[in-house]
This record gives sequence, C-alpha cells and structure tokens, in this order.
Amino acid sequence: MRINLGYQLEDVKSEFEPLPRGTYEATITECTLAKSSTNKDMLKFTWTVNDGEYAGRKLFDNVVLDVGWKVKQYAEAAGIASGAELDTEDFKGATAILTVDFAPKQNPDDETEPIRNAIKRIVPASR
Repeated sequence: MRINLGYQLEDVKSEFEPLPRGTYEATITECTLAKSSTNKDMLKFTWTVNDGEYAGRKLFDNVVLDVGWKVKQYAEAAGIASGAELDTEDFKGATAILTVDFAPKQNPDDETEPIRNAIKRIVPASR
C-alpha cells in the first residue's frame, strides 16, 4: 500500500532538536495520570505550540503531585478552581504562556546525551 508522507525525507533532520529558550503560547493536548520512577502519582502533559516558527511542535512535562507549586501553575492555567481533587480531562485544551529552557543533563559527563527542553514556568494566556 502506498502512503503519502506529505514531506520529503531528505528535508527531515536526522536528530531531534529542542526548541530554543524562550516563551511560547501552547495548548495542553494530552494529560494522563501515571506513576513516577519512585512510584509517586504524577501528571504527564503534552503541549502543542500554537503559533510562530515552531507551531505544531510538542513539549512534554511530568509533574509529580507532591510538587504543589507546579500543580498549582497548571491548575491556574486550566482555570481549575482551588480544591483537593483534579480531573485530567479538565486540563485538556488549556492555553498558557510557557517559559522554556534546557533541562540539565542527567549525566553531565555524557557528550552524547541529547539536549532536552524543560518547562520552567506556566502563566495563563489572556482570555
């Protein structure tokens, strides 16, 4: 069966390139509950950049529920009222301004470890 890719393979970069440091308007497209490597509850978020040169690019963030300040930033961005319970569906579609940086390397001595993005701050977008 023939498949139309919609792009030329020679135009595709061979390696992942993180987004440059900066601020991006993005929307939460996925939110799921999962367990961290230390068996703590966490939310796994997928963001999609809305506009500009990087429109359509994805950013990922894992938020352990014990990290209250970050859970609060996400809840405020999604317009979730204060409370003790959350529904992952309530986060989907939320738009915010993300401050994006590079994550520290997990192994600083490993020259082959790729650079990854880290979401440092989330501010609700103007509504």
